This record gives sequence, C-alpha cells and structure tokens, in this order.
Amino acid sequence: MRRPGLQLEITASLLVLMLGALAVASAVTAGTVVQMARSEATARLRMGAAFLERAVAGGSRLNDVAALARASTPALVGGTFRLVDAEGRELNSGPPVPLSLEGLPRLLARARTSGEQLRVAGSMPGEIVVVRRVRSAAGAEGFLVGHVSREQLVRSLAPLLRTAVWVLCIAPLVFVGFGAYVLRRSAVRPLQALARATRRIASADLDVRTRVEGPREIAELAEHFNEMAASLQRQREALDIAHRNLSRSEKLATVGQLAAGVAHEVGNPVTAILAYVALLQRDPALGERSSEVGRQIRDEALRVQRLVREMLDLTRVDAVELQALDAERLVRAAVGRLSAQPLLADLDLRLELDEVPPVEADPDRVEQILRNLIQNAAQALEAWPDDARIRVRLRAWTLPDRRGRRRGDPAPDAAREAPGVAIEVIDSGPGIAEESLAQVFDPFYTTKEPGQGTGLGLWNSHRMAELMGGLLEVDSAPGRTCFRLVLRAADTTAAHVRPDPDHR
Repeated sequence: MRRPGLQLEITASLLVLMLGALAVASAVTAGTVVQMARSEATARLRMGAAFLERAVAGGSRLNDVAALARASTPALVGGTFRLVDAEGRELNSGPPVPLSLEGLPRLLARARTSGEQLRVAGSMPGEIVVVRRVRSAAGAEGFLVGHVSREQLVRSLAPLLRTAVWVLCIAPLVFVGFGAYVLRRSAVRPLQALARATRRIASADLDVRTRVEGPREIAELAEHFNEMAASLQRQREALDIAHRNLSRSEKLATVGQLAAGVAHEVGNPVTAILAYVALLQRDPALGERSSEVGRQIRDEALRVQRLVREMLDLTRVDAVELQALDAERLVRAAVGRLSAQPLLADLDLRLELDEVPPVEADPDRVEQILRNLIQNAAQALEAWPDDARIRVRLRAWTLPDRRGRRRGDPAPDAAREAPGVAIEVIDSGPGIAEESLAQVFDPFYTTKEPGQGTGLGLWNSHRMAELMGGLLEVDSAPGRTCFRLVLRAADTTAAHVRPDPDHR
C-alpha cells in the first residue's frame, strides 16, 4: 500500500501542530483577555461609584443620589448602581425595598469598616460588585452598591471573542498554506525533478541532468545524481567503444582469414602475371594494340595486388608506438614525400601551419593517414578542374576526452576536454553527399567508381586515429570537404610517451 505523498504528510503534520499551538495560545489569550476585561469593568465601576459619591459630597440628599443612581446607565457609570441603607434596603421616594444581591449583608458590614468593598465572582467572566459607604452633608449614611452582571461582562467580551474565532479559523489556513508553498518550492519540486530524472535514467536516457536547487541537503543530492548520471554516461560510452572495438576485431579476423587465403591463392599468380607481362612488353615485335592490352593487364594486376596489400595491412596487430612529435615537421615531411607523385602534379597544394604544441602520436601511422587523405582529395579533384586546390592546415584544437567519434555519435561532454592539435586536409572539390557522410568510415564503403577504390582506406585511417587516442572526422559541403585528424597534445611526463629525437 502506497503511503501519502511527502507534501501531504508534512502539511497534515503542520496543521495538527498549528491547531495544538493555537489551542494553547487561545487558552492563554482568553485568560488574559478575561482578566483585562474584568479589570477594566472593575475600574469603570469604581469610577462610577466615585462620581456618585461626589454628588453626595456636593450636598445632594441621599434620595436625590438614589434617583441619580437609578437613572445612570451602565455606559455612564460602568454598571448598575443602587443606594441602600445599612440593612440593604434600597432608598427611594417610597418605602425602602430590600436589594436582592447575594452576600450583600457581609459586603455592607465590611464596607462600614473599610469604606469600600469589592467582590469579583470566579476566574471566568462573573459578576462584579462594589460597595462604597457615603455620607451626606446632613450626616445621613448610605451605601452605593454597583453591580456588573455576568451577562454584561460577556457582552463586552463578544467583539474580542468574534475576533479570536476569526483568528483561529484564518491563522491555520494562512500558516499551513504558506508552509505548504515553502515546502513545495524548497523540497517537493526538487524531489519531483529528481524522481523524473531517475525515471529517465531507468529508461536508458543517460543525458538527463537535474537542476541543483533547494536546501543544502537536496542540492547535494542533485549534485550527486548528476555525477552518477555523468559516470553512467561515461561507462556506456566506454562500453560502446568496447563493443565497436570487438565488432571491428571480429571483422578484422574475418578479413585476416580472407586476406591470408587471398595472399596465398592470388598473390603468387598475380606476381607471375606481372612478370609475364613485363617479358611480353620487352618483345620488339609486339604490336601497338598488343602493347596496350599488356599495359591494361598490368594495371589490373597491380590493382589486385594493391587490394591484397591493403587487406593485409588491416590484419596487422593493433599496436602503436606513441612519441612526442613536432607536428609541423611531421606534416612538412609527409607532404614533401607526397608532393612528388604525379597525382598531385597539377594541384595547388598549400600548407597553413600555426604554432602548436608537440603531439602524442605514431609518426608512421600519422603519415599513412595523411597520405590516404591527400590522395583521396586529389582523386576527388580530378573531375573538378576549376579552382582545384588542397590545403593542409595545422592548428590548435580541443579534443574530447574519449576515443574517436563518427558522425552521428553522441556529442562529447564539454566538461571533459583535453588540449589537442588538428591536422586538416581541405579540398575544393564537389563535396560528399549528406547521406554518405555517416558511412564514410565504414569498411568497404566507397563513393568512387568501381575499380577506383576499395572502401578500406578511410576505415583504416579512422581505426589508426582511435588507436593513437585521437579522432578522425569529416565536414563537407559543395565546394569544400574537410577531413580533420585530431591528436592529443603530448605529455612528455607520461610513461608511455617518449620524445622522438628526429621530430623534436
């Protein structure tokens, strides 16, 4: 059975606490208010007695004072006054009438001695009686009896009681409403956000992050949740990389078996074909048509031999020897060896080299990647004669702290970046179609004409970039294609990196 929500439980607890506190406060306040009302009524009653006493002292007869007392309203003298004699009989123009008031004889006896006697009945609102002895100028003695009944006292307390009732009704609602609002803003909403983020984590959405807000404890919980989500995301990325590496290893094993068989079954016959063609072309009696056929046979045999060599290259052990290399010298040396090829003879090949830190790489693998990228760019420009140029640009770059990334992979976490160096090969060719960009690094995928490429060069280059801890990515649009090889900046203090004296 599910329990009520946190907000409902705390709000109910607040309501109970508030009602209990208000009950105690109401009891204390009620006692204080009753005491104040009783004190005020007593003071007003005494003031009324003093007023009537001054009338007697001014020379009025006792009967006149009695008439004045009967005519005075409670609003004027604070209560109901009567003038009585020593036996408690009311003085008036007619025969004396005993005043019916509980305990009056005892109060009269005490007032004859002390001059004034006060009686307040009970701790709760009860009647108040004041008895004061008065004497006229002629020597006649009488007693002023002032009286405030319980009903009069309660009526005077009615406005205060109505106010208290309203306070008792409104204060809990205001308190609980404000408490519920503060609770929802400070605790419930952050916890609900954490719950939603947790459900998204459970549904394998590891990109979710929650806002760090609320009290310190909840904010720390949100921070730890974000750290957990980031850790899970890194672990998933590592698993994805491991899965890709495993898949690649399986493909390499298949290619290796195929390559070994091809090298054994095809390599020797191809070598023999090339040797026979070479002998045939040395025959001076060979006609022009036969020479042309011989050259075509040689070119096709060389293509088969190159395909076998590329397949054998993919079966090499995935090992690199990382060195701290001078990136500028490395690029200049690689481009210098390539610029003599006939494929680049008519192209505008330019170097744009910024000052960059040393890189952590294998020089042979970097040169192999650059050779493949530059040759691909040159082949793309063969059918694009206008403004055919290739730029090799070297500049500082930021490398995500993960292995190589292909188009369509999740974006790396910007908080985990490392300094790096980018070597960009940019051509002014027709570009790569949008639907082909996601597949350019897949094995055996090529956009070249049949017989012009195997689809293994870029895949192998991407693989070697990952082995060196870098990445190879591509951006393309009509008129511009950029392949970017990003390598890590060298940390010469690392144990696995040693400086290369030839590239220092």
